[in-house]
Amino acid sequence: MGLVTFEDMCVMLDEMGVDISGINIDRILELGAMMERTVGRRLRSESILNGRIPKEPREEFKRPQLPKLKEKLGEKPGQLIPDGWPEKAEVPGEILERK
Repeated sequence: MGLVTFEDMCVMLDEMGVDISGINIDRILELGAMMERTVGRRLRSESILNGRIPKEPREEFKRPQLPKLKEKLGEKPGQLIPDGWPEKAEVPGEILERK
């Protein structure tokens, strides 16, 4: 195990859905950034640098041509599995026989 910063731990617990009531994660990240400015160097926290992981889609990162490409390839809206693939993954028999 290595060192884990308080900011990174708080963000990780929040992303995992662990209730850490009483802790304002945005304020902790704000204070961490303030500490970096105060000491004049980067601290070890990745969360201070990257911020929180958004819980909703980030529209600015979507590929605008993706829907047209999916349509061109014959994919239906909402389709998760390519046509012809089984709903449940299956290990081919010849692989099972090798064991």
